[in-house]
Amino acid sequence: MYFVLGAHVLTQSSCQANYTVVSGDACVPIAAKFNAGFLLKYLSQNAVNANCDNLFVGQKLCIPFPPQGCSAQHTIISGDNCQTIAAEFGTTYAALLTANPTVDANCDNLTVGKVLCIPAATCSAQYTIKSGDVCISIANQFGITTAELEAANSEIDPLCNNLQVDEVNITLSWLNCCC
Repeated sequence: MYFVLGAHVLTQSSCQANYTVVSGDACVPIAAKFNAGFLLKYLSQNAVNANCDNLFVGQKLCIPFPPQGCSAQHTIISGDNCQTIAAEFGTTYAALLTANPTVDANCDNLTVGKVLCIPAATCSAQYTIKSGDVCISIANQFGITTAELEAANSEIDPLCNNLQVDEVNITLSWLNCCC
C-alpha cells in the first residue's frame, strides 16, 4: 500500500501508523495523538497547507517515524531555553543544538510552539547548585538515588551538607544510561 503526501510517496513500512482524519481534526491534535511534534512540520511540507485548513474527513495520513537521532520531541513553551530543555531530557546543550540545526548557537531563536528534536540522553550531565538544593532534590530531579549521586560525586560529604550555591558543578553519571 502506498500513501501519497505532496510530492512524497511513502510505503506502508515507512509509516509508524496510519490515521484517517475525522470531523474536527487539526494538525496539532493529530500530532499530539502520536506524541509526534515533528509531524507538524512534516504535514506542512507534504500533505497540508501552512494553516492546516485543508484536511478533509476521510483523508488518509501516514504518520512517519520520528527523524533519526530523535528519541523524543519537545514543543517549546513560554520560559523554555536550551539549557533547561537539555537538562529535562538528560542530554547536553551541544547535542540539542546538533539535533536542531535551525536553532542558533546562542539558542535565542526559540519560539513558543516550535517543536525540537530531542537526542538520546547522554551518560552525564552538569548541574549547578541553587539555593535550597539538597542531595535528595537533585537526585529526584535527575531520576537517580542519593546513593548514585554521591557515588558519582566523591566530593559530596556523606551528610550532603557541603553543597555551595553557584560554586559547585556536580557531574552526574549513570552507569545504566547507555547500552
